[in-house]
Amino acid sequence: MSTGTSAKGSATKRRFYTRARSFLLGLLLLYGGIIVLMLTPFIQSRVLYAQHIYLFGNTKFDHPEYYGLAPGKTVNMNLRSLDNTTLGAWFIFSDSYYKSLPYPPPKAQSRNIPSAIHNKPTILFLHGNTGTRALSRRIAVYTAFTARLGANVLAIDYRGFGDSEGHPSVHGVAMDARAGWNYLMSEGARPEDVLIVGHSLGTAIAGLLAAELGKEGIHPRGLVLMSPFSSVRSLMDQYYLFGFLPLLKPISAIPLAPRLVSWSLVHRFDTLDLVPHIKSSVLIVHAEDDWDIPHTHASILFDAFIEPAVPLAPSLPENPLSEEDWKIYAVEKSVRATYRDARISRISVAGFGYLEEAEIDNRKVALLKTLHGGHDIGRVEGVQDVIGRTFSLP
Repeated sequence: MSTGTSAKGSATKRRFYTRARSFLLGLLLLYGGIIVLMLTPFIQSRVLYAQHIYLFGNTKFDHPEYYGLAPGKTVNMNLRSLDNTTLGAWFIFSDSYYKSLPYPPPKAQSRNIPSAIHNKPTILFLHGNTGTRALSRRIAVYTAFTARLGANVLAIDYRGFGDSEGHPSVHGVAMDARAGWNYLMSEGARPEDVLIVGHSLGTAIAGLLAAELGKEGIHPRGLVLMSPFSSVRSLMDQYYLFGFLPLLKPISAIPLAPRLVSWSLVHRFDTLDLVPHIKSSVLIVHAEDDWDIPHTHASILFDAFIEPAVPLAPSLPENPLSEEDWKIYAVEKSVRATYRDARISRISVAGFGYLEEAEIDNRKVALLKTLHGGHDIGRVEGVQDVIGRTFSLP
């Protein structure tokens, strides 16, 4: 009796261990497959841009009213990028200008664009990945900007997105952003009346445009980076699958593996590298509950922008057992804190977050961290208000 029971128990344990090994092996193979896919240029492009994911069929660009925008408030148009790629875009009138027009609005609303640009500031909006300019969460931002900030909005779909031609690439989407800027200039806008706003992936594209303008000595009204990442490479290092599974950290200890990942990158967006070339005022906005991009990326970018006035944070000692190294580290940290407190003002708002501001090289650099708002931080009213105050929008 006892022998039979013992044999059954041993068989049960063997089955359990066999299933556990099979399960772990399956997880290992799945993880390996994901890593291999991430190293594939085709998959990288599909994941980074996700331009073919159209949620709820956002394709009726000729009729913006279908998505809740007021009749005649939005002009659907085509722009030409520098390589002659056709881009779909919307020009959305500010509320105050729109209400000054006859109702019902005439069909040829495009003829009013130069007058609108002359009368009100314009936001060049560069959206993130996935979908088109017609996504409801983006329209919520347009309506807030046109009403709460009293600005016009030009929203473009990069190549490969929506009804735009072509396939996205770093160089290509940079040209598309410049096409949006050039269109506004051709319609009579002054650089100081155009605010460049990027969200998520759009922050990297906005950074490319702002850096290009900075090299040319052109100064827009400012640059807003909402939910930014410092670089694609650092984002991959910190990316958590489903919000809690570290994707690349398990292979970071394997020799040459991180170098292989860097080598395999096709779309090397690196806003941190562009910081020295961006000469306009900058506002960086991030929510601490953003599960898509860690809010630490915003802090890294802010530190890079204020570096001319505030020394960078010291690195931890290479030898953790060296008392002398720790003393040097403590002194450097204290010096930086003193410089930071002297140059940066901080405003904290209970239940909302905090705002840090500084004057660096005759321009304003600011960081807004909110407690809540998730990845689509632009829909938060408090964020819209800070954008308006920072860049003197009515």
